[in-house]
Amino acid sequence: MNEPVIGRVCISRAGHDKGRAFLIVGVFDDNHVLLCDGETRKLSRPKKKKLAHLHVEPVKSDEIAKKFAESKDLLDADVRNALKLFGYNNG
Repeated sequence: MNEPVIGRVCISRAGHDKGRAFLIVGVFDDNHVLLCDGETRKLSRPKKKKLAHLHVEPVKSDEIAKKFAESKDLLDADVRNALKLFGYNNG
């Protein structure tokens, strides 16, 4: 499995959000990450999810990771656009 790093795309494999694409916006601990999709899960309230319930994709949004590293303002629209750019439509 690919490493869970900020900006990487992942797909939920379990729960009510199964099949939904998210961006990793934080690493909570060794087993959990914080997810956001800019629609149902906004940056103001990211979802905490176990890595075992996710499929981490090989693609990563360098723009999102860069903004996090530089502590720049990040908008939910930026997250939505990054997912759309990689071809992940959540509906």
